[in-house]
Amino acid sequence: MTDGPPLMLNRAFFERKENWLKIIQFTLGFINLFTNYWCYPNQHFLFCGERYFTSAQVFQLVVFNGFCLCLTFVLLVGNISGAYDAYYKTNPYVLERYLVYLQTFLYTVAYITLIVDFETNPYAKAFVIPLVSTTFTFLAYSIDSLMQFRRKNSFNQ
Repeated sequence: MTDGPPLMLNRAFFERKENWLKIIQFTLGFINLFTNYWCYPNQHFLFCGERYFTSAQVFQLVVFNGFCLCLTFVLLVGNISGAYDAYYKTNPYVLERYLVYLQTFLYTVAYITLIVDFETNPYAKAFVIPLVSTTFTFLAYSIDSLMQFRRKNSFNQ
């Protein structure tokens, strides 16, 4: 016997725009993680190098990219496995809303940090790659945050 409700595959997962956006966020998060690892702006080499240069790069990788990637993965798996419907008493949609707001805030700080690092280091064309990938990831999370904000009864739950 189990103590909780059964989990099953959410067959309607691909019918909601928010779920497609989660898949896009997860894909862009991986791309962003790898581009920030290989091509982060630094003052030592003006090309992409596979090493850590500054504490800002490690902070960018672990706190912003890694944490948001893990949260997005947990939300994705929870929605695909039907945990949202099985554990409806915990109100996972409100939790998802707050986590999306947190991720949008974190990517806002990450974007500002990356722009500061981009401007303070010597210019190289390779350093534009993480800036572009962070921009697209930030836009994906901003769109999701806006969609969560516009959801009906967003403040009454």
